[in-house]
Amino acid sequence: MMLDGALDEIAAEFVDRLKVAHVQLDRSPNLGLWYGIRCLPTLLCFSDGEVRVGIFGTTSKEAILSQLKPAIGSRRIPERDLGSLNEG
Repeated sequence: MMLDGALDEIAAEFVDRLKVAHVQLDRSPNLGLWYGIRCLPTLLCFSDGEVRVGIFGTTSKEAILSQLKPAIGSRRIPERDLGSLNEG
């Protein structure tokens, strides 16, 4: 729940390129077992039905975007959204 704000912002900014979904593992424990999730929060980025990026633990919006950048490389992120990423 600590990342909800950052994920909501990312979902709104990249609505035409990304789909963000939240899963509560206490309600769907088999998903946690299936994907081998051992810590929360865990963010998984899927492309063509396969996990492309895994982000584990609490992190910032900028760190999430920098991890997602290679996975959505063919889906251009506007430069205005990458300004702080290119500096770090």
